[in-house]
Amino acid sequence: MRGGGERELSRSEEIADAAVPVFLRFGLRKTSMDDIAVAAGLSRQGLYLHFKNKQELFHACLQRVVAQTRTAVTQELRRTELPPHERLLGALTAVHGPAATATSEAVNELLAAASALGEALLQDLERFVVDALAAVLSDEGAPGRTPGVTAEELAYQLFAVAAGVKHLAVPPEDRPRHIEVAIALVLSPRPQMEAP
Repeated sequence: MRGGGERELSRSEEIADAAVPVFLRFGLRKTSMDDIAVAAGLSRQGLYLHFKNKQELFHACLQRVVAQTRTAVTQELRRTELPPHERLLGALTAVHGPAATATSEAVNELLAAASALGEALLQDLERFVVDALAAVLSDEGAPGRTPGVTAEELAYQLFAVAAGVKHLAVPPEDRPRHIEVAIALVLSPRPQMEAP
């Protein structure tokens, strides 16, 4: 056990964690088991002792990323000492984690492969994130600012913006600003209409 109640990672989990940036850099097709073995500090034969093929390893990576994302989103939204817009930004940024700086070509290929291999994992993650965002938006009264729009619908819009911003032709360091604007629009008070 690690300090603070954290359990120690298994060797397979360590390998999966080492493989994630390799997959993000090269994509699924171009990543070789040799690339991953080097990143994990193993021989190719040693890697095959833990994973029988690249698809099995990729699925393990997907499981690790989903679990880590859920934890990160929860931690960001629990930071109640921060204003709501910062908590929401932190959570939406956490959804993308290391993928935020990857090339969109690699990310698109990985998302397609992830959908084929672990569709339920990704759907469960999306549902988890949207529900968590909707809870914060409800607490902040955001649905009442736009009649007829639910907290869940607002949460989906924020999730969609955060997912889509990585496809913009802007430097990765500028992507959070676009998410901040969407959050500001969702949280800002509705302008009062003047009487005619």
